[in-house]
Amino acid sequence: MTEEHSVPAPRAAEVSAVDERPPFAHLVLLGLQHALVMYAGVIVVPIVVGNALGLSAAEIADLVSTDLVLAGIGTLLQALGLWKFGIRMPLVVGAASSGIVPMVLVGQSRGLPTVYGSLLAAGVIWVLVAPCFSKLLTLFPAVVTGTVIALIGLTLIPVGLRLIAGPDPSDPGYGGLSRLGLAGFTMASMVIFRRLFRGILGQLAILSALVIGAIVGWSTGTGSLAHTGAGPIVGMMSPFHFGALQFHLPSILLFLVIAFVLMVEGAGQGLAVGEVVGKQVEPDDIARLLRVDGLMTALSGVFNGFVYTTFGQNIGLIALTKVRSRYPVAIVGVILLVLGIVQPVGRVAAAIPEPVIGAAAVVTFGALTVSGIQILSRVDFDRSSNLMIVMLSLGIGLIPAYAPRFYQQLPTMAEVFFKSGVATGTVLAVVLNLVFHARRRDPDGARVPAD
Repeated sequence: MTEEHSVPAPRAAEVSAVDERPPFAHLVLLGLQHALVMYAGVIVVPIVVGNALGLSAAEIADLVSTDLVLAGIGTLLQALGLWKFGIRMPLVVGAASSGIVPMVLVGQSRGLPTVYGSLLAAGVIWVLVAPCFSKLLTLFPAVVTGTVIALIGLTLIPVGLRLIAGPDPSDPGYGGLSRLGLAGFTMASMVIFRRLFRGILGQLAILSALVIGAIVGWSTGTGSLAHTGAGPIVGMMSPFHFGALQFHLPSILLFLVIAFVLMVEGAGQGLAVGEVVGKQVEPDDIARLLRVDGLMTALSGVFNGFVYTTFGQNIGLIALTKVRSRYPVAIVGVILLVLGIVQPVGRVAAAIPEPVIGAAAVVTFGALTVSGIQILSRVDFDRSSNLMIVMLSLGIGLIPAYAPRFYQQLPTMAEVFFKSGVATGTVLAVVLNLVFHARRRDPDGARVPAD
């Protein structure tokens, strides 16, 4: 009997690590720590999109609040699970920075009703294809995934630079020393915090620099808190705030390209957290994870949100603290919900000076570029085909960032697609990978690599 009972005990302990429930006080503190690590990444996207589309400060504040609520719901689903939604592991959900490009492009050319119609359609398709996505992973090997992620980062960095310098180059204040100085101070603060502190304080370097940069900016007259006290204390932006949804096929396809890229990233996040917490991740787990991302993106079409994805920002924190339980992350979802419903939080975030947000955006998008480079470091560049895939996809994908009017002579439908360097670069990388690496048969009938 002793031997029979001694075998399953270690397995039970291993399985229960994710389901372990720390004391309530520890849950709250651990959850707050996770929330602080991810908070800066969550609020940057609505602020960048709102500023890029010329929305009012009140509307940007509402977008921040909506974003926090949807991120909270998604995080709760990933941590706790509901039916076929949620991986039931310690992963958080937030607005994807890669969704900024299509939202700004479509928003500027066709308006926000088309943006949100596209989000609803893309999100529904995302949910439906989640179980089948494992069959599509072969289209996104490291050479494609790394290229696309690096391309997204490189495309987004100019967005942050425009926030720093100003939206209009003809404005006399464009690139003023006060704006550049505030952005430089914010970046320097990030470096100092990261260099001096370890653990959670080091991980909070961006958020700490945002706070200090905002205070300095407000103190020196860049930005203002004058309007943060106006408006309701509790509330959310009403559904369909920007008008009835409009559906435009090229715009939907543009968002689907981003969705497929985020599915690859999401699958990777699920596999990564499985390794950290010591739990085997099955295809069904990945499907449940991806359904949440698609569901939150679809809900964004109704509630004025963004493209959502499962973040990996907190995986390092799990490895550092050795707390593998999913319940502290469930607390994160509750914290985000509270922060989103309490309106002054969004108004304060929207009041952060643009150069400060721009500095955070440049660093965040630079980190995204580095993530792509890290993936590409695993690629065999002794094969000329891989080099060709990366250099053509990056070169052509970056055209809109460096020459915004390059495609202006194309028909309108084609221009919407090609003006997204991420879309053109992704499609090109997938096609080139198939061209170079599709298998062919030798004279004896055996399948051999093309290169």
